[in-house]
Amino acid sequence: MQPANWNNLGRAIPALRKELDAADVLNILIALACVLAMSVLGAFGPLALKLLIDGLSVHDTNSFQQKQGLILAALLVSYVAAQVLGRIAAEVRLFLFGAADQAVARKLGRKVFAHVIALPLSFHRETSTGALTQTVENGLQGFRLVMQHAFFTILPGVIEVVLMSLVIARVLDLAFLTIFSVCALAYAIVFSAGARTIMKASRAISTARIEANAALADSLLNVETVKAFGGEGAVTGRFDAALAHAQARWRSFYRARFTNGLFIAFVFCAGLTATLWIAIIQVQSGAMTVGDLVLVNTYMLQVVRPMELLGAGVRDIGQGTAFAERLLDLLDTPLREKPDSGGAKVFPDATLPAIRFENVCFAYQAQQRVLDGVSFDIAPGSTTAIVGTSGAGKSTICRLLLRFHDPDSGRILIDGIPISHYAPADLQRLIAVIPQDTTLFNASLASNIAFPDLEAATEEVEWAARLAHLEHLISGLPDGLATIVGERGLKLSGGERQRVAIARAMLRHPKLLIADEATSALDSGAEASILRNIKSAAHGTTTMIIAHRLSSIIHADQIIVLDKGRVAESGRHEDLLETDGLYARLWRAQLGGLSFG
Repeated sequence: MQPANWNNLGRAIPALRKELDAADVLNILIALACVLAMSVLGAFGPLALKLLIDGLSVHDTNSFQQKQGLILAALLVSYVAAQVLGRIAAEVRLFLFGAADQAVARKLGRKVFAHVIALPLSFHRETSTGALTQTVENGLQGFRLVMQHAFFTILPGVIEVVLMSLVIARVLDLAFLTIFSVCALAYAIVFSAGARTIMKASRAISTARIEANAALADSLLNVETVKAFGGEGAVTGRFDAALAHAQARWRSFYRARFTNGLFIAFVFCAGLTATLWIAIIQVQSGAMTVGDLVLVNTYMLQVVRPMELLGAGVRDIGQGTAFAERLLDLLDTPLREKPDSGGAKVFPDATLPAIRFENVCFAYQAQQRVLDGVSFDIAPGSTTAIVGTSGAGKSTICRLLLRFHDPDSGRILIDGIPISHYAPADLQRLIAVIPQDTTLFNASLASNIAFPDLEAATEEVEWAARLAHLEHLISGLPDGLATIVGERGLKLSGGERQRVAIARAMLRHPKLLIADEATSALDSGAEASILRNIKSAAHGTTTMIIAHRLSSIIHADQIIVLDKGRVAESGRHEDLLETDGLYARLWRAQLGGLSFG
């Protein structure tokens, strides 16, 4: 294999070893013992057959009956036993390895999923979901190939070749050992050359499969848009093009294997012909027995198996490392930043947070600054509204508070402590968000409201549902709260999904509630009612409301107006109207029925 693939193998083996517990190790050790037994039986079984045939070639019947009957019976039993025990050992190996393989696959899959789901939101925004899932699938398949062949292909292949070489050297003429060695060397050369080509083709296949799955997932995730614009033909064509690319890569892969197989067949044919020709000549001259001929023929037939095992092992380990390469890179991707020096701070349960932004600057891309020196304070237990035109940076403030991103400069403090000093889990426990765009899991309505506390009491779920005005929806569903809402909640309307998000947030009883356009999908009457309920339930909670509808935030303790990433003005509703600045212009635009964001 190429150095890069050896490096990947060196990364894959430790990752596999970490997932093996005592039971897995025991299963693998017993399976390895079965592999050793299979190798020994496979090497010495033909020797018993050779001795049996030589014994049967004796023409003295009395001698056969009196002196060799028991020996020949023992040889017959030994040969049959070698065949039977070899097959039993193979089945035991498969059973034990299968148990260990599935256990490791589960643990590795869980580890990969936990790592991927913990990666920063910025990573997921830049990575196709379909590409990500196919990367994981390819990687797990690659790990399984590496595990299977590292334990149960390379080892038995080496053992069988060594044992056969010893038997041939001990029992037969050295000419046969020479042919055997030359064939083994030829196999190694052919497999080595083929493995390099196949590894290159495997890497191309992995990339093509990832691209095809990315196209598939992207189309399915946007099925409503596809249907609305009659774009079935367009997305099908795009997916077919990706499949055609993958097909071409597979064709290259099978072409490489076919070419490799032809060379292997040539080596086998040449070795078998040379061996049998020499053996026939020696049998005719009396230098060898018929049993020796059978032994030579059997070994030359069997040498293909361990050599092909070794070749297939090297080839498939290369394919596995090529498949696992992207997954290994994925596992090396750093998670969200850990708390800064000084240890993780734990926010007191009995305290409401005070929030401070100090000259915060942030840009999603270089030269495209979204926040430019933003500073403001949110008092504990108060309600603060953030308004402004589209692109002013309102939702970015929410993402920074959740540490989906970190500021490029400036600081965000909670109770005087930089937000980076808090453990992510404690920060998430502190904050609940009602997002602007709500997507749900393909699970029950109750599970979606309770998420992530799937064991939440029914009474609590029903309380949150009432708070979000979901009673009418629940009463009309066939299974009530147990109704499955569909992929991404597509069985519900946009307003109903937004109500579920409100119920989910309120069920957490957060210290800081962030409502990012929480009622944008609701009519004015429902909006006013839910806002009253939220205000009542969030009494004593620090609340931050990001809004376009100014009518929903006129009672806020503080309104912060953003303009081009800066704080243009702040104050109460009445004060801002008197100032007659940007907020007043936005208010008049809204009263006049104009859109401002």
